[in-house]
Amino acid sequence: MLHNQEFKVYIITTGDIMRFFVVEIIIGTMTYSLAMKIFHNVILASAGGWIGTETIKRLNAAVKVLLK
Repeated sequence: MLHNQEFKVYIITTGDIMRFFVVEIIIGTMTYSLAMKIFHNVILASAGGWIGTETIKRLNAAVKVLLK
């Protein structure tokens, strides 16, 4: 039997959904298109799109840490 029963509630706000949409969809598409124009290769363009979105997310997190 479980003695420690927990009930977790995850709240997803509209801001979180919009941030995900902007970063993953819009910026990912832009970096993919830019990498495609530079490399003319689907594999490298896909990697460029992924690296572009990850870089934006990590820079955003670093700026938040620095501003605290």
